[in-house]
Amino acid sequence: LLAGTTGGGLAEAKAIEACAAACATGEPAALDIAMDGTLAARSDLICGGRVSLLIEPFLPSPSSMRIVARALEAAEGEGCLVVRPYPPQKGAWAILLPDGAGWQPDAGAGEHPDLPLAAITEKMATPGMEAALAGDGGRQYYCERCRACERMIIAGGGHVSLPTAAIAAMTGFAVHVIDDREEFARPERFPMASVHVIPGYAECFAGLHVTPRDYIVVVTRGHLFDRIVVSQALKTRAGYIGMIGSSSKRRQVYEKLREEGFDEGDLERIHSPIGLSIGAETPEEIAVSILAECIAHRRGAKIPGGGWQAGR
Repeated sequence: LLAGTTGGGLAEAKAIEACAAACATGEPAALDIAMDGTLAARSDLICGGRVSLLIEPFLPSPSSMRIVARALEAAEGEGCLVVRPYPPQKGAWAILLPDGAGWQPDAGAGEHPDLPLAAITEKMATPGMEAALAGDGGRQYYCERCRACERMIIAGGGHVSLPTAAIAAMTGFAVHVIDDREEFARPERFPMASVHVIPGYAECFAGLHVTPRDYIVVVTRGHLFDRIVVSQALKTRAGYIGMIGSSSKRRQVYEKLREEGFDEGDLERIHSPIGLSIGAETPEEIAVSILAECIAHRRGAKIPGGGWQAGR
């Protein structure tokens, strides 16, 4: 069973070969691959630079299972870092938990007094950084973030929602769709998502426990409902709030939100018109635009201004 990729081609073949060897010996290894095409004239490794791979067989044992259980427990909250030496040592795992502005070893994860905590904190503070090598001139450590999937809550189950939910699920979001119409909020309509039939859009996020790792995409069937949902979204800690529609619709909705007491700082949280400006017209193209903006937000990339301008 294979999951994910190291880029395909010869690099992936060498990674699979190294994994098979590690499984046979039970020993971890480090694999460095030059991406300059020097391995062979017909090699596809011509991107430049080097790729360093950590090859580590997971062998169940009481200690390793405790580490996994602790990491999974932490992932349901604020997340953690799984840290191991690089080059690797068998079984030398540690769990780091967030502590204010930095990371601290979990008391149940073993003693690692030489961990360069300041270097790890600095390296993993980069937006979108999921894994990295960190060190302070001595030993290096491979740090991998462990946390629950980001969640995308799509308000509205119409024709834009369908491809948006599908692409969001493909790109690693845990997708939830809410709608006050039972015929649009059906599991068979959104097999890739959790669907919620709500009595109305007022208090529409009740019970969902919205956190800064949540993305709220507002694509309901009308201006009034969009405004109600955005108003509710601004009362949450959602990390991303996007509203579909034209610039003129945005002006109308924002004016109503100001009348409700929201200030300019609140309005700056809203991405509207939602999505990157790629000239999208069809629901599928609009979905690509929306997810492109959400992925840019996830990775800490600079997001160009403006979304699409058409109506629903």
